[in-house]
Amino acid sequence: MLVLPKRRLIIAGATLGGLFVLYAASSYLAGVKAEDTLQEQHRMLASLPLFKVKSHSYERGWFSSTETTELVFNRHLSGPYENMLPDNMKPLLNATIKFTNHVQHGPLPGLSGFHFRPGWALVKTEFAMSDSTRKTLKTFFGDKEPITITNHIGFSGGGLLDVNVPAFDYEEALSGVKMKWKGFDLKVDYANGYKEYKTEALSPGFLLEAASKGTVSFEGVRYLSDMRPGNTDIKLGTSELTIGNVQLSSRESVPYSIKLNELIYLMTRVRVGEFVNPSGEFKPSSVALKNFSYQIVTSEQDDFINSRGKVNFAELSFNANRYGPLRLDVAVNHLHGRTLAQLDKAIGQIPFEGVDPAVLRRQYVDTLKRNIGPLLENSPKVLINEFYLKMPTGEATLQASAGIHGFTSADLNDFTQLAKRFTVEAKASLPRQTLENLVQTQFRNLFTVDHTAEDQPNMQEVDDLAKSLLDSQLAQWKAQDYIVEENGQISTELNYSAQGLTIHKKKVALPWEESEEPTDASAPAASPAKK
Repeated sequence: MLVLPKRRLIIAGATLGGLFVLYAASSYLAGVKAEDTLQEQHRMLASLPLFKVKSHSYERGWFSSTETTELVFNRHLSGPYENMLPDNMKPLLNATIKFTNHVQHGPLPGLSGFHFRPGWALVKTEFAMSDSTRKTLKTFFGDKEPITITNHIGFSGGGLLDVNVPAFDYEEALSGVKMKWKGFDLKVDYANGYKEYKTEALSPGFLLEAASKGTVSFEGVRYLSDMRPGNTDIKLGTSELTIGNVQLSSRESVPYSIKLNELIYLMTRVRVGEFVNPSGEFKPSSVALKNFSYQIVTSEQDDFINSRGKVNFAELSFNANRYGPLRLDVAVNHLHGRTLAQLDKAIGQIPFEGVDPAVLRRQYVDTLKRNIGPLLENSPKVLINEFYLKMPTGEATLQASAGIHGFTSADLNDFTQLAKRFTVEAKASLPRQTLENLVQTQFRNLFTVDHTAEDQPNMQEVDDLAKSLLDSQLAQWKAQDYIVEENGQISTELNYSAQGLTIHKKKVALPWEESEEPTDASAPAASPAKK
């Protein structure tokens, strides 16, 4: 047996010791860098209005660290809409969401698990769950973790976030409930500070079947995005969503009460007043959507932003009615980028929790007046390149454009002068039967706000009244050449500029114009300007 000389042993030991010290030092540095990235993630999470941070801690060690966060739902935000939720879901709003990030950091952060990808850190997220919750989830997922989240932080400060929810099959023989979940995968490849990121999310499919209720299913859901900052801090890039198939069938009548004013406030944070809130019930039905997709592309040209969106589907069926294909192609061009960024920031800073709706409306209007001027001064333009929808009663089409030219800030105080800055062109066609159906539906909503009332109007009389009024109005407009009806299709075109308004090439007097001849009361004259 050969024995290494003492000198060589000392050198080897010193080398190993030096490597250990070097690795320990680099691991500590990696821990500092990883904490910076994770703290940025936490700030982004804390800024979301949906949650409030109950507690947050970060304990950093030499080779590993632990970050623990507790979140609660923002009840000030959800309060006005909680009455729209099922009773068994309301207790969940009081729940605390607790999760822990286990951070391994060093030049090879996954070394202990035989992962040799270099980087600052490897982060694995663990959610705290009660025994009853874990027992419930085990019914579906078995011994698999219900959700796995890993975050590999690279040397640049960016990284790759990977979220996985495994597939499962579940069936209850007695109740006839079947559930098949094909899993979910999300990958986010992000740059330092999240200034750039690429996202890919995939959900292959889901099926829920209840023997006595109905079924819900979808297939082939995929979302892709590639975003980067522009010179004006506006996010540029593409995002697209595709869905292969969605099906819903109900074997029972489902009551509904749609609060349109609350829904719009929930989606936009803007109070727009009270609407007629229709109520009634959906009869047993079947709905299917095939090959749905949307795509949004935002680009930058000098100091201006252009954005284009497309929505398509092959077919939407509701019981025996078939709609589709649908093609929608819209664009917004020549938006002044820095003004757009400033306006977005200003609107985002408006406090809306617990604010009186009238005060909130005033704040939105004042914010727009203060910030929108440069946006309008640079002649933005809105285009509807194509809208096409095939329906059982015919085809609906629309092409339109709207722009503003020569705007000055003083125009905001003069409605007439502001209106003269706009130019609008539009061509539209709609099946007469579809228009009739829309009018009858609106009349029904007006007369049946509360479907539980004892004295209900005669719906046939309501439909006949709506049809009679529509027939009379359309006949007058056709006689004056404001519209054309051919083969069941009603079509017209509109042109508006500072020179005036024409509908189907016929002049229509505007409120601020002095007509040489009185306008026929049956003509579709413009509405008076609101003070």
